[in-house]
Amino acid sequence: MTKKLKWQIAANIFIALATVIGLLMMFFLRYGMLLAEGFANFRYFTVLSNVFGGAMAVVWLISAALGAKGKAARIIAVLKFMAAVCLGLTFVTVMIFLAPLYGYLKMLVSANFFFHLTVPLTAMAEFVLLNEHKIYIKNCVVSMLPMLLYGMTYLIYNLIMGRSEDPYQYDWYGFLLWGWPVGIGIFAGICAVTFFVASLLRLLNNKVQKRSGTSSDKESK
Repeated sequence: MTKKLKWQIAANIFIALATVIGLLMMFFLRYGMLLAEGFANFRYFTVLSNVFGGAMAVVWLISAALGAKGKAARIIAVLKFMAAVCLGLTFVTVMIFLAPLYGYLKMLVSANFFFHLTVPLTAMAEFVLLNEHKIYIKNCVVSMLPMLLYGMTYLIYNLIMGRSEDPYQYDWYGFLLWGWPVGIGIFAGICAVTFFVASLLRLLNNKVQKRSGTSSDKESK
């Protein structure tokens, strides 16, 4: 077992455990910036992206134990890249937009210490430093699918439900408080940020691979 593989195993075990701890705290230790209770928190992209990242860490660990190679290993690598991008979007949104508004300490306590900081940073670092599969521009585009599906579901749900006395009942992010043109504009901006995160992670990983001279994919595109 190589040193890099040991680090990958350790990182993915940590991601999986940190996700579980965050979920347990979300359900049983209501404290901090959790705006809903229990399962209601699963409407937030933050929670969904962390569950995706934790699930992919478990999938990777199982595939590594089974010795997955070739196409199967590559598919898992791309899915882990997608999870890292989703978590990267969560991290950027919190650090650049939410934390300045509500305070960094409030955004990094209880379950959100894991959801906003620990899991996203570990997942991104694990991909950048340890991934040995070639990631292409087309993978950056594909990595936007979870966010696109979430955003479209969010908008369609609000279109069906309409407005209520509590403006945040259905529009829990408040993207549509200023009207649909602004809400769609925010959605477009999030798309751009997602692609930027994906491209940056890909660029950094490519540099690491070139420096170390390691890549498990022989084809070049």
